[in-house]
Amino acid sequence: MLKAMSEVDTVVKVFKAVLQYPSPTSASVMNGVAGSNGITILSSWSQGSLERLKSIKFQQTHIFDSSLNKVSDTLPVDISFELLSTFSKSEELRGVVRDISFEPKKKKQHLEVWKRQKLWKTFDLSALEVHGDVYSDSDFGSFDFSPCEQKLLYIAEKKLPKTEPFYKPKPQDKGDIAAGDAKATKGEEYVFRQDWGEQLVGKHEPVVVVCDTESETVFVPVGIPAHLSPGQVTWTPDGKGIVGVAWENEPRRLGLIYCTNRQSYIFHLTADGVFNILSSEGQAVRSPRFSSNGEYLVWLQRPSGGPHHGAHKLMCCKWNSKQVETVVDIVQREAPTVGSGPFYGLFNDSLPRRCWAEDSSRLILSTPQRCTIKSYVINIENKSVTELDCPEGSQIVLDVRNDIVICARSSLKSPPSLVFGKLPSQGCEHKILWTAVTTGQSVASLDSLVCHYMTLAQEDESQASCKSFSAIYFGPESAKDHDVPFIVMPHGGPHSVYTDYFKIEAAFFAQLGFGLLMVNYRGSIGSGQESVEFLLGRIGDSDVKDVHFATCQALKQFPFLDPKKMVLMGGSHGGFLVTHLSGRFPDLFKAVVALNPVIDLPAMCAISDIPDWVAVETAVPYKRADEMDLTALEKMRKCSPITYVSSVVAPTLLLIGSKDRRVPSSQAINYYYSLKANNIKTKLLLYEDNHSLRQTPHEMDFLINSVLWFLEHTA
Repeated sequence: MLKAMSEVDTVVKVFKAVLQYPSPTSASVMNGVAGSNGITILSSWSQGSLERLKSIKFQQTHIFDSSLNKVSDTLPVDISFELLSTFSKSEELRGVVRDISFEPKKKKQHLEVWKRQKLWKTFDLSALEVHGDVYSDSDFGSFDFSPCEQKLLYIAEKKLPKTEPFYKPKPQDKGDIAAGDAKATKGEEYVFRQDWGEQLVGKHEPVVVVCDTESETVFVPVGIPAHLSPGQVTWTPDGKGIVGVAWENEPRRLGLIYCTNRQSYIFHLTADGVFNILSSEGQAVRSPRFSSNGEYLVWLQRPSGGPHHGAHKLMCCKWNSKQVETVVDIVQREAPTVGSGPFYGLFNDSLPRRCWAEDSSRLILSTPQRCTIKSYVINIENKSVTELDCPEGSQIVLDVRNDIVICARSSLKSPPSLVFGKLPSQGCEHKILWTAVTTGQSVASLDSLVCHYMTLAQEDESQASCKSFSAIYFGPESAKDHDVPFIVMPHGGPHSVYTDYFKIEAAFFAQLGFGLLMVNYRGSIGSGQESVEFLLGRIGDSDVKDVHFATCQALKQFPFLDPKKMVLMGGSHGGFLVTHLSGRFPDLFKAVVALNPVIDLPAMCAISDIPDWVAVETAVPYKRADEMDLTALEKMRKCSPITYVSSVVAPTLLLIGSKDRRVPSSQAINYYYSLKANNIKTKLLLYEDNHSLRQTPHEMDFLINSVLWFLEHTA
């Protein structure tokens, strides 16, 4: 274990080492090598670069012969400036949307179409002025070739009319320019425009766009009502229409990222502008996916409103008749799978872009299940759920084509790698055999550690309908009694989950000698919808008790953990919990690190991009048109960590994003002043970043500062 702040260089070296492990962002099964029955896989990866001060993206090609022996891996190719890319079905064409920088702080966007060995066509989207910036985020973004391979479909910001002041001096003897300027709308420059909140800043009005490579035109199809914002669009099987998701945008655009609860619809837009809704009212939907033969359309669906994330149904629409039925329902506690293993429901926020087997009766997906992410085959005809084999850790389906399934595998001890397998016939899916695409990277300093899943229960709560929850201990397997410093880490959300999947911060802390306890308190996803809903109205109570209980159990189960060197770290709702715990158990924890913590619920509900979150979690009715009454505000206040600030004694480091729209920086800044007023040692680091603080230089700075803070106060 490190002894002092003088060893900063060692800490930096460890961070640089863990940053070297790339994470897969996508993988695709290609048509293969000409003249062979082999398999070609194209993978894309993300990796932090301290020198470039950003995450870079790169791509590799992996070629296997007909005996599934690897023929070659190409060297990585940097694709950092590609916003979106896609292949046509024949793979004769590749579409790319790219940022082109000509001078500092000025960029253009180009849509390129590559054909065989050349750049075939380029569209300067900025010059065409049909729309604003192209969307590449995971909530709205799309990029899809039509079946005829002549058109590309995507989402972009609506082009607004130009504006100018009521009075603007005109250039002398420039009548043509003056006439052009006269078309601008006067006095509209400062009109407030809503956007979609955290990490979607500047995205106000998405529109569907079609690029026709044959006529070399770019246009916005008509027919989508103005009160709906489209995204996640794809072509219908005949290429004559569009299917997508449309979110309600009036009277307010509530924050969308991490929130699967927004009122939305699966829509169908025909070529002549006829708009139809396929899903039912009062629902939140996402990820429409057509089957291989075009007969079925599936999507994820849950009731709108309520907790920001939760269990989904899998819906299926027979495309010709438009008849819709439920394939997998919301699971309250658990349901059986083929083979009788437990299944806790669908908690994934999307489906793989290609997820169908060739028989068009099965689809393959992944979803959190307690402490892991598991992969399943779902049969839409008999509605069975079959788990796919994974030896350890977690497994995420990235692509399915020609019954070849590509997955990313990882654990807290092993960085991600890729595997593929041939999907067996119906009823034999559990017998799938996997072949490595990339070699798993062994990390000697992690190999000696242990990852232990803890099943916990609050037995003393006789009236509680939900008692069980889980945690993951990750760290040394053994040591002398009271020898290992200990970080307690509740997750954010609160409707999220810690899984046994590689995390840079976990690897970083563990390699520096810390034991980690990652707590999935009641309210976490992956354990049935009942667990999610249990927390509503109980935040600041049952979640705090669960983290404290898990901490006490870990100290009993792992006697080598040092109770005198126990610290807290959490972000967002995790920050809410660690600041609660430091105030309510002031003698238990020696130091606290809180990243963009929720501190004062009444203050947050008026300025967050998700004010409904505060109301839902405290079981207070949320009405957009009404002010919160005093009773509701008082209830929120009693749930807040600020209530216990006068009891805090642990030195507290606050890590704050100045551009955070989810939990505005004023929450932590006011907490900082309160701690100082109580003579508690505190420090606040303010980054020009959003809620997640994942810009590479900021992530490095806050993780290293966190370690140094813990070392200083556990010495």
